[in-house]
Amino acid sequence: MLANLLDFYERYPDVLYYLKGIDRASLSPDLMESLDLHGKRQREILDVAQFYQIEERAEMMLHDLSAQMQEDGLDSMFSNVRLPFPAMLLTVPEPKVGEWPAALITQDDDVLYSQIFLANGHGLFPNLLIFKSQGSSVDILHSPTFALSQAIGENVTEEAAISQERSLCFGFLAMAVGMSILFENKAMLEREEVPAYPRAERRRAQKAGRTLPSKSIIKVRLGELGRRQVEATRDKRQSNEEVTPRRRAHWVQGHFMRNRSGGISWRNPHIRGVGQLLEQERHVSSNED
Repeated sequence: MLANLLDFYERYPDVLYYLKGIDRASLSPDLMESLDLHGKRQREILDVAQFYQIEERAEMMLHDLSAQMQEDGLDSMFSNVRLPFPAMLLTVPEPKVGEWPAALITQDDDVLYSQIFLANGHGLFPNLLIFKSQGSSVDILHSPTFALSQAIGENVTEEAAISQERSLCFGFLAMAVGMSILFENKAMLEREEVPAYPRAERRRAQKAGRTLPSKSIIKVRLGELGRRQVEATRDKRQSNEEVTPRRRAHWVQGHFMRNRSGGISWRNPHIRGVGQLLEQERHVSSNED
């Protein structure tokens, strides 16, 4: 995903002209200028963005917490949270079926901009929209890619683009905000910074006369308390809280909450109940050989 995204915007918008069989002369000068500027701006953002690769179990936990934050109405406070970097590219494990999403999120003071990209076996699909969030206000901006689609007569409507991108954008934005808060709480998430390109791939690129960008990826996985959070979430789903008041000692889910200063705070998972905590060993098996 990362290499494809960097390569795509290194050649944008010419790659679109080639793929769609477009003659530049058929486009208006204003549209060509906006496409060129968009490609330049995207390259600048990706050049300074920190890349995050979220491990599967961490993604599941962040997804659950993100949904809860939005249900609790905390999404109106997202722009109050300081992201660890002004530009972040979030990637998740490639799904076995369907399209593979990634999100580029930038922060300018109290304004957040979110873009979604999709990839599959046929290639990379750039974002058509940009979602601008400031407090409870959300503005939907058209990217020059959307304008190009309209100019060449593609049957793409704003409603269809919103349907495809909105929920993914806000899901990733909530994950970015939640991840930023959890980084400040020890043991919820662990980070490991690694080179974006293995040494062998760099050597192959050098022999081919290419220079790969000097980028790193931060791999995000569950910490000890993060694993307890997942355990507590699973136990809650299994029991559906239909237990006696004097339930034995067990882990209780952590949760995000409003704080007195108008921001979002995190309460760690903790032990509740009667008696000594009994650790349970769980084995996960698959029907596949």
